Amino acid sequence: MQPETPAVRELISTEKNYQSAEVWTKVTGKAIYGIDLRLPGMLYGKILRSSHPHARIKKIKTSAALKMPGVRTVLTGSDLSCSPYGIVINDEMPLEPEHVRYVGDEVAAVAAVDDKKAEEALKLIHVEYETLPAVFDTGEAQLPEAPQLHENFPGNVAWRREVVRGDPESAFRNADLVVEGKFHIPQFHPAYLEPVACVAVSEPDGGITLHTAVQSPDIVRDLLAQVLKLPLSRVRIVGPVMGGGFGGKVYGNLNLYLISALLSMQTGLPVKMQLTREEEFTAGRPMVAAEIKMRMALGNDGTFLGREMDLITDNGAYSAQAPWVSNTLAERNDSVYRIPAIKTKARLVYTNKVPTGQYRAYGNQVANFACESLIDMAAKKLKIDPLEMRLRNCVRPGETTVHGLQIKSCGLAECLAAATEEIGWTKRKKGHGYGLSAAIHASGSVVFDPNLRGASARISLELDGNISLFTGEQDYGQGTHAAFSQIAAIALDLEPSRISVYSKDSLVTPYSMGALGMRQATIGGKAVQLAAEKLREKIIRTSSEMIGEPVIMENGRIRSASGRQVDFTEIAHYYHGQTSGLTLTGEGSYVPPESSYDDTKYGNIAVTYSFAAHAAEVEIDPETGALTVHRIVAAHDSGRIINHLSASGQIYGGVAQGFGMSCLEGYLFNEGRVANPTLADYKIPTALDVPDITPLFIETDDPEGPYGAKGLGEIVQVPVPGALANAVADAAGGWVTEMPITAEKIFRILSNRGAAK
Repeated sequence: MQPETPAVRELISTEKNYQSAEVWTKVTGKAIYGIDLRLPGMLYGKILRSSHPHARIKKIKTSAALKMPGVRTVLTGSDLSCSPYGIVINDEMPLEPEHVRYVGDEVAAVAAVDDKKAEEALKLIHVEYETLPAVFDTGEAQLPEAPQLHENFPGNVAWRREVVRGDPESAFRNADLVVEGKFHIPQFHPAYLEPVACVAVSEPDGGITLHTAVQSPDIVRDLLAQVLKLPLSRVRIVGPVMGGGFGGKVYGNLNLYLISALLSMQTGLPVKMQLTREEEFTAGRPMVAAEIKMRMALGNDGTFLGREMDLITDNGAYSAQAPWVSNTLAERNDSVYRIPAIKTKARLVYTNKVPTGQYRAYGNQVANFACESLIDMAAKKLKIDPLEMRLRNCVRPGETTVHGLQIKSCGLAECLAAATEEIGWTKRKKGHGYGLSAAIHASGSVVFDPNLRGASARISLELDGNISLFTGEQDYGQGTHAAFSQIAAIALDLEPSRISVYSKDSLVTPYSMGALGMRQATIGGKAVQLAAEKLREKIIRTSSEMIGEPVIMENGRIRSASGRQVDFTEIAHYYHGQTSGLTLTGEGSYVPPESSYDDTKYGNIAVTYSFAAHAAEVEIDPETGALTVHRIVAAHDSGRIINHLSASGQIYGGVAQGFGMSCLEGYLFNEGRVANPTLADYKIPTALDVPDITPLFIETDDPEGPYGAKGLGEIVQVPVPGALANAVADAAGGWVTEMPITAEKIFRILSNRGAAK
């Protein structure tokens, strides 16, 4: 790590935060989003979706739609030659040729000269269906007599995992206390402001350029090339500004991308497609729903002895990232505390409902809700302060967790202490409830692809003396590029405003796994640091050659011991002339240590780990059960904070989303059909709903992250449901075990408590 200097401290201080140029284009209204894109000759695509949860397609008649003026082409599944594809499981087609499995499944697509004509053409397509029995409950879906959604997955189980660590039977046999509970979590949508949109352009060389804002453009590029049977070099992803992602746009909506590309290849013209808000809710890959049975074994002193979990997640009709989400849900939360014995059984089950994906933290917040509730239940029975119980059991620096996670920097105990101190844990207001929750999340996951664990970056000195930084890591509002500018500025001893970041074109930017697993700051930022340090070395070496004596770099200028000075512009021109037009460039490749991840998924899955503790203060109306969330204190160990303004924004936004998930949101279904598919019915928090949020940073110095930094974006949401559930239980005298936590559910607890008296 570069030694800390006054300049370094200034660049990462709260007094000198920097925001990238993209921020200013947004606040001034000049940013170009995917929905804003317009290209010459552009057509507009629309999708005909199934109106049945489960049916066989007997016949599709498209002739009337094709004859309509302004319609350029109509595609159905029978027109395609591609094979089933998927992110984890190959179970999906861009357009289903024979079999639809949920209300919203893609059946046919139209390209027309405008949106209105495309919509009218859809009404002229006649589909003859043979309806089939449908299944909407994960328990019923596993019964022998249940309809099978995919023939290769008997019992409708798409993915399963069973894991045993230590000796759970002994742990429960010797326990002084066993607590258990059943928890239900519905599907949630990220509810980003901009629905998924794209423009596909069929190129003269037979390739495809796709303009879309997506968190992992290179992985999307790989999948498009595979499904469209194109050479990888003929597929290009260009990203406009993203109107929110929150994990829901890691891969976006692959069927939308594929269909737009197919329509463009068919017509030879650009084709724009975008999901309506209703389509986002009915076909937009919400986070999995989950049923959890969990029990914990403890000693009389509150020491954790073991934990068992039976997990069923609802896959919907197709898989996308749901196996990965289910895997994270099944194990990540086990490593917050020292739990020597674990037994987990997890299944991902197909149902005739909207296919699922992921949302901020890959389901970690779901298991956290269950575990943190049980911890407080145990604390109440043992008459131990919930804070003391957590401090007694929480993971510490230098430890290896039950799943093999190697903990280096860790400020979890300090987060717990800071959050409770700030919330007034020992000075409680009468009639208010107080709750606590702790969390861990991988910061820089290295197990998605063992052949691509790290990241790379390229940074160049331009002729005007400014710096161009090229990275494959995407900024979708979380401040990644501002942080990257500051990281490069630290290495080069420059103002961050002199560094321009480029990341949105797969043709010219380095390959990246994308914005997932909190890889951006830790892995992407480390690559930027290494690239900038290499450029610094080259600048110093070139300057010394130019001047003819040793030099030092300081405050963006170069000077020799004799006092001669040159600036970056002079150096850039000198090198440009000496090399007939080349620019001084540094390339950085950060390859994390190889993981020891074995066949049982035991091992170190990430470069490092971030930690958090949230404390909540609530009040309940004893007559109605109405809940008022007064305050949430969010204490985070994300290493050294590079940009305090962006980091604070992440906490405000993530906690607000966690509050919405905990108290307001959730899918409702009627025979497989989404019953609340609009923002009028799917309730996300407004500015009037969000409680007071206090961010706290417990800054540790991580040995792996750039200048000691770790990730923040995903973990922010994780502790919120558990903290709120425990605060409600403190006020109401019992736990709500089904999200969202509503007045009706609280009133039921109050009524039961009253009846018990």
